Amino acid sequence: MTAMKGRLTFLFVMPNTGKKRQFSLHTSILYVLVIVSLMLLAIGIIGMFKYQENIHLKNRCKLLEAEKNKMEAIARTVQDIEREEAVVKKMLGLDLPKKNSNMQRQP
Repeated sequence: MTAMKGRLTFLFVMPNTGKKRQFSLHTSILYVLVIVSLMLLAIGIIGMFKYQENIHLKNRCKLLEAEKNKMEAIARTVQDIEREEAVVKKMLGLDLPKKNSNMQRQP
């Protein structure tokens, strides 16, 4: 690699045939390529962290959904128990309406 007048010349020599190939790049193009490569690398690293965060959030969502399903099952069980309790109270004759203390006796 040699620099001449703001250009870089790359020289490739094939090991089997000994053929030489060369091409030149302006230094500003090389700087742009390096900057773009670094930006792609940074975007890849940020994307990797975001992907891991997304996986973590999906797992947390599944956990919360399972807890919600458990709570709904418990709520259904409580409702069933309350219904059975009402049936038992009715059979025992304990389902009398509650008297309001504000009501006055009628003659």
